Amino acid sequence: MTFDVAASRARNYNPPAMGQGVSIAIETSSRRGGVAVGFGPEMLEAVEFAADRRHAVQLIGRLDELLRRHGHGPGNVREVYVSVGPGSYTGLRVGITVGRTLAQATGQIRCVVVPTVQAVAENAEDLDCRHLGVVMDAKDGDVYAALFSRRGGRIVPAGEPSIMPARQFAEQAPKPITLIGEGLWYQDLSGKGITRGDESLYLPTAAGVWAVGRRGAEAGDFHDYHTLQPIYLRKPEAVRLWEKRRRATEKT
Repeated sequence: MTFDVAASRARNYNPPAMGQGVSIAIETSSRRGGVAVGFGPEMLEAVEFAADRRHAVQLIGRLDELLRRHGHGPGNVREVYVSVGPGSYTGLRVGITVGRTLAQATGQIRCVVVPTVQAVAENAEDLDCRHLGVVMDAKDGDVYAALFSRRGGRIVPAGEPSIMPARQFAEQAPKPITLIGEGLWYQDLSGKGITRGDESLYLPTAAGVWAVGRRGAEAGDFHDYHTLQPIYLRKPEAVRLWEKRRRATEKT
């Protein structure tokens, strides 16, 4: 099925009222990909797919199907919320490229960037916790960790994410704290005052990306599509290997 922006835009389309446009969310940062569609303040539907390394194959088809199921096409979209990482190098590139392409092709889409840790934190909205930590594996015993707290009934960021040794984060984090995130599959983060959330909460979802993105849109926090950039924990493996070989050559 083709993703025909021009044809969709041309078919009997009436511009939506202010604040009532079609929005989509794109999540391709992890092994579980997903897309969501909303209209105005309501998320209509979110779908997930086991992406692995096939985000590019899955994403376009699922997004096209989802929009059509709700009577829309790519040309109707007015806002795109994109999960920008940290996460899969290839997956992030695919998701951001789709968001950029839609914005460039239609000339009418505004973009909101959604840090993946915030989408994961959205999974904890119903948890009874004062402090929340979202942790991702940063390799070599380190974690990429973001702290959140509950204010006014919502989970909100409590500072900037940082990379540090897993044990250091476990010791310094405010207690009691509930931890979620895929980093818990790789790092030992146990200790007094630390509770591990259910594994079903560890990965980001398109619904979470949509919820965070929608709040950003309501606050007017838009980014020009040219400025969409992924957050990477490490340089791509090919780049690291090239730099390693170059350093070895320079020493000889």
